[in-house]
Order: sequence, then C-alpha cells, then structure tokens
Amino acid sequence: MKKTSFLLLAMAFGLFGMNAQTAQEQKAELAKRDAAPTLRAAAIYNELPSGYQSLGEGSRIYYSRATHYSVITGTHETFNILGEIDGKYYSSTYNDAGYLPAMQVNGGTAQYIDCVNGTTINGVNATAKIEPSGEVAAKISFVLTNNGGNAATVNVGMYGDVWIGTNDYAPIYRLNNADGETYGLRMKQTTAEDSPLFCALFGEGITGVTPVDAYWFGHFGSNYSANAIVGNYSNSTSNWMVEGGNYDSAIGFCWKNRTIAPGETVEFSFLVSVGDIDFEDPIIPDDPEPGEDRFTYEVSVENIDAWNDLSVAHPANISGYYEHPYGQQGYIEYQVDGGEWIRIETPLTSGENYSLDFDMFFDTDMMTTHTLNLRFTLGLGTYTDLEGLSWTDVRSFDIDGFEDRYYNGEPQIYNVTINGESFTVGGDGMETYMYPGYYNYRYDGDYYENTIGVQIVEFQIFKGEPQITVVVPENVEYDGQAHGATVTVIAGDGAVTVTYVNLATGAESTEAPTEVGQYAVIVEMAETDYYEGIPATSYGQFEIYDKQTGVEEISVAAEDNGAWYTIDGRRVAAPAERGLYIHNGKKVIVM
Repeated sequence: MKKTSFLLLAMAFGLFGMNAQTAQEQKAELAKRDAAPTLRAAAIYNELPSGYQSLGEGSRIYYSRATHYSVITGTHETFNILGEIDGKYYSSTYNDAGYLPAMQVNGGTAQYIDCVNGTTINGVNATAKIEPSGEVAAKISFVLTNNGGNAATVNVGMYGDVWIGTNDYAPIYRLNNADGETYGLRMKQTTAEDSPLFCALFGEGITGVTPVDAYWFGHFGSNYSANAIVGNYSNSTSNWMVEGGNYDSAIGFCWKNRTIAPGETVEFSFLVSVGDIDFEDPIIPDDPEPGEDRFTYEVSVENIDAWNDLSVAHPANISGYYEHPYGQQGYIEYQVDGGEWIRIETPLTSGENYSLDFDMFFDTDMMTTHTLNLRFTLGLGTYTDLEGLSWTDVRSFDIDGFEDRYYNGEPQIYNVTINGESFTVGGDGMETYMYPGYYNYRYDGDYYENTIGVQIVEFQIFKGEPQITVVVPENVEYDGQAHGATVTVIAGDGAVTVTYVNLATGAESTEAPTEVGQYAVIVEMAETDYYEGIPATSYGQFEIYDKQTGVEEISVAAEDNGAWYTIDGRRVAAPAERGLYIHNGKKVIVM
C-alpha cells in the first residue's frame, strides 16, 4: 500500500476536487476503493488475471487496456502490463494503475490521454497503441494527428507508479550507454542476480524508441499531474533522482516542444520490459546455450574488378545464425577506416539465419592498413565488438629493383623486392621492358592476400650506348694507294662516318688519303631510335711519308701560317699544356 500519511495530506489540500474529510471518512473512502472490483492487488499471479491478453505468439508480455483507478490521479484509461517468468505473472505498476500519458497543445491546459478512446486537444488527436518487442518487452506508442489548419506545438509525457512483482520499493537505477547518457531506468524485485527485472527504455540508440527530452524518477507522489507529466517537473522530495534509494518508486519522461504540421501524424514510443533479462548486457558472440550457439557470423567480401580502386563501393556480406534467449531483435553495425558507425537497418530475428549485404567505402588517402570493424547491439545503447577484417595498403610497400637501364637489344629482367619478398619481372622473351622509353610497374592489391590499393613505380630504359672499334693505319711509305681506318660496330645501329684531317693543312675528307701527309682519324656515329650517337671523336693519327724526307720532314703549305695542331688533329691557337704538337709540318715537343 502507498503511505496513507501522504494521501491524507493530498486530500487535505483538496487535490483533484476532493474536500477535507475526517479521519474516519478518509479511512472509509480508502477501504471502499480498495474493495472496488476494478482494483486488483498488485502481486505475482499463478494464473493470468482476467482481462489480460498476450501481445502475440512468442511474447511473454500480457496487457490490458481498460479503466483503472488511482487514489492520486483518479479514473483513467491506461495500459497495464504483466511479464511472465517461469509460469508466473509479474505486475509492473502498483495496483495495475498502468502507464498514464498526458498531452499539452500550444501551451494550453495539459490533459490526460485516454488510452482506450483517444483524446483531442485543440485539434490534435492522441491515441495509444501497444505492440510486442521481442519476448519480454512491449512497445507503447502515443499516436498524434494534427487535424487543425495550423502547425501545433505539443508536449507529451508518461507517468508510471512502478514496481516489480510485489516490491513497491525496488531501487531504481539508470541504464547508461558507453558515453554515459541515460537510455532507460531499471528496478529488480530483489537484489538476487536472477531476480525479475523491470525496465523502461526511452533513450537514444534503442530500437523502436523515440528519444525523450527529459525524464525523472523518485517518490510516487511527485509529478503525477497532467501538467507535470508533460515536462513541468518539480523536485518535491529528497528522493528526487536518487539511484538505489529506499522509497515508493515512480518514473516519468516526456517529449517537449515537438511541432506537428497540419494533417501530419507522428508517434512517440518507449519500451517496457518485465522479465529475467538484464538489458544492460548484450549477448556474447559464440557464447553457447547448452548444445546450441546463440550467435555466429561470417564476413565475406566480393572480389569486384575494381577491388583496388578505393574510390568505389566495395560490397560485403555478413551472415550467420542468431538466437536471443528472450527473442530480442539484434543489429549489426560496421565502421570502415575509423569513420562513422553505420547500422545495417535490417534486424536479426531471433531463431533465424541471416544474411546482410552492405557497402564499404574506404578512405582514399594512403594508409598502412584499411579496416572493417563490426559490432553487435540489441539496440539498447551497449555493444559487443566482433572480429573484423583488415587489408594492407600496397602503397605503403617498399618496392626496390626497378632501376634505370640502357637498351642493349635484349628483354630486361628485374630482380625486385616487394615488401620484403623477391620477385622476377620481365625476361623469358618478353619485350615489355626492352626498348628505350619511360615505363611503370603497377602493383595491385588482391584481397585474397589481404591487400588493397595500387602502387605505380616509374623507371626508364635509356637509349643504348653504342660501341665501336677503330683500327688506325700504321705509318706507311707513300705508294699512291689509299690508306684508311677500319671501323667495326660492336653494339649500335647508327651510320658511321670517318673523316680524315690533314694536320698540315687542316683539310678534311671522308675519302681515305693517298697523298703524303700526316692525318688525324675522326669517327662519328649518328643517333637512332634505340642508340645514342657518338660525337666526332679523334681515334688517333697516321702518316703517309716520302722515303726521302722521313717522318720528321713534313712539308707544310705556305698558307699554313704557322698553325698548331694537337697530336690527335685538333687545331689550337697555341700550346696550352705540355705534350706533342704539330707545327709548321713538324713534330714539336712542348715542355
């Protein structure tokens, strides 16, 4: 029973139109109400009380939607909820007083909502409905339709004089998510671990819930008027928002300043659970019930042609079997490369296999590792991490061995090290890396090897360096025959030109000389598509001499004007360093 001292005080102040009464009249009135046939003593029932019905097949929640009476709020049409545990039925509100809603429209007078027949205030009609949510929870919704011609601003709230089983003083505790935000309230019948549990769930992150704007909990005598229920809460007792306190408990929460357009219908929903499940703890993957896994999963990734293109969607799938001991739906959420967590909206249904497709969008910046993280949630604000997948970005690999080379007429073979592993690239008759030009090697990731991305290494094959041999004639006595150099091309395909320079006169000719004189041999090779050229280069000199004058007796034409030549045939203004020179047709040693 609620404390009579508070009830007498409330009646003394004339709440709800009740006039002051003598002590005997008050006792008689309370006795009369307690004896009323519509008032059921809150308890643990061995059989389902009359007037209650199941929320559906598989549900352990039973409800009634009928007229009930409260000594505080009077007669109202509310939802009453019982939970079945091991064949017994546990009530969730004192004397089945139900969950009492109220609504305020455009700042007017707040009124209680009739959950059976509906209530209309200033053109806004409010009705209520109840649905199952798994085996041990009920979803209660207030459905508001604006039938007026203008937008309406509404405040909607709910009050519950809660208890669990037979415990009207069961301590209340917050249910907080990982960020410390409250998403619900809970109370147990006793402190035993397996004690029946009552939960009201109304916060962010809960499946089927419209997050509220404000909530309170404390002594049942607070905030039960319609005006208080819609959010005008007051701290009237020392038990205001005290967790684990010893007081006659009640809770409330509300949605405030919500705008409804003309003709629009909106819903405000919360969950009520009565059972032997602790909503703070999600299930543990692969934590088996006797003989059966509760949750299994396998992740697969489609081998798309554009797998290594990080700018496109990468399809993935998670599949397995899910079974929750109380039939709660579950959800899978995923995160790619440390981005936002995304929920796959299709829920897991207890007792069924599942297969969920989703798309991964990777970070296109170079990362050492790209990741897919996964987690499971009952939609109640807490999560269980699952093992995800990872792929190494091949752009982070060290690739060595693609040095620049020169064309030599053969396919090039590169002994390459990629991320510490050795590979051979090219060769075997391949002409991919053979001819002069700029090349790149594309290294693609492959998800079978847990890699992704593309790294491109650039290198060059230069034109080849031609190689020739030049045999310069020996000094020879004049015989009237032509004497020229022999040029053999070892590597290269350019045209070779040999020029003979008369060191005495400076005259040049590509014809092998026949006349007496000293000659420098100048060889030049043209550049081609595959080889660089050889610029005009002296390969030595030889002499055709008259046997009468010998090699020291070189006749110099008068127009030579005292010119100087190096021994390899280059004309200079004057000796610049020590060495052998030709001057006025004679060899001169400059010291």
